[in-house]
Amino acid sequence: MHKLIALTLTSVLLGACALFGGRDVFAQTSSDSFDSLRQMVDNGDIPGVVVCIATPGKPTVTEVYGWADLERKAPMTKDSFFWIASNTKAIVAAAVMICVEEGLLDLDVPVDTYLPQLKELKIEKKQDDGTVLLCPVVNKPTLRQALSHTAGFRFITPYQEKYGIDSLPVQRHMTIVGLTPLIAEPGARYSYSNLGIDVAQACVEVVAKKPFETFLQERVFDPLEMRDATFYPSEEQMKRLALPYGWNSNAQKLEKSTFSQTPSLDDGSPRYAEGGGGLFATADDMLKFYQMLSGNGVGSNGKRILKPESVAEISKKQTGDLDSKYGFGVVVNNEWFGHGGAFGTQGVAYRDGSVAAVYMIAVTGVPKQGAAENVFREAVANYAREGKSN
Repeated sequence: MHKLIALTLTSVLLGACALFGGRDVFAQTSSDSFDSLRQMVDNGDIPGVVVCIATPGKPTVTEVYGWADLERKAPMTKDSFFWIASNTKAIVAAAVMICVEEGLLDLDVPVDTYLPQLKELKIEKKQDDGTVLLCPVVNKPTLRQALSHTAGFRFITPYQEKYGIDSLPVQRHMTIVGLTPLIAEPGARYSYSNLGIDVAQACVEVVAKKPFETFLQERVFDPLEMRDATFYPSEEQMKRLALPYGWNSNAQKLEKSTFSQTPSLDDGSPRYAEGGGGLFATADDMLKFYQMLSGNGVGSNGKRILKPESVAEISKKQTGDLDSKYGFGVVVNNEWFGHGGAFGTQGVAYRDGSVAAVYMIAVTGVPKQGAAENVFREAVANYAREGKSN
């Protein structure tokens, strides 16, 4: 399980770097970009994909290719259902900022203000003789640091490594987080962490005085008409699930994989809302969310979810002098911000409102995975340029 978790984390980081790393602009597109995706499906390089690109005043571009289930030849559709994994993080950030707007949360006070389970946090410090001591933290982590992966939390707890990221209610999970040593002093370094986002989720639940999933339903999903977004897939939704695929290097072909961080999907064990990566949704759901961010807090249906100042807080670099360009639950750049997920889902919002786009797939470790993502990035860049030129 440790190896599977490590591989999944690596795929999340590689996906985020591929979509959001290094460059201030996307690569130039060609007229046959979507044909390239179709060809990859036909060649067996990827199982299937859904792409949605929205520009204000124009019909949404939706491209659907391939299969949600290769073995059953169940086609991918615009209503296919995906595990969005770390794309959940951006939605948690939106929930936090709703509470900040209402004066319920403060980004810059220690998180143990809201979560007494975290009052005795310790940090691992390696000694000259190789031993490791557990010492009190010098500065307690804040909500701002938790949302930007600079709080010193590790990726997940050992309990989650064994039983899955969604295996405990978040408040019980906080007790374990409070006993799990930090890997760095808060503010000292960037370290990608589900736990920081889980901490933010738990803070929302405390001040909202209701389950986190209820808060999201009432304040984000229902207003934006994200009809399939959920931590708890129904039987009907599972029938639409895009199954995960990896690569059999010996046979040189796709083979069915598993969502290793969420074993409850396969073994039927109870699952709970987990902010670091537990949500499921359709492409349409996620497009509506990223349109809201690109629209300065207003959804495509005219409903305001966040103030412009809150979107600005989410989308600005929150990592100070550290190298990583991360905001609140999103990777940030000069022109756009967004996130990726462990099995390839991607979302992006342009700051000027010209484009919001999502790329939905369920693959890990597939050789042409990066090439397929490039097609998406190039298409988004093309639509952004067209929007700015009109």
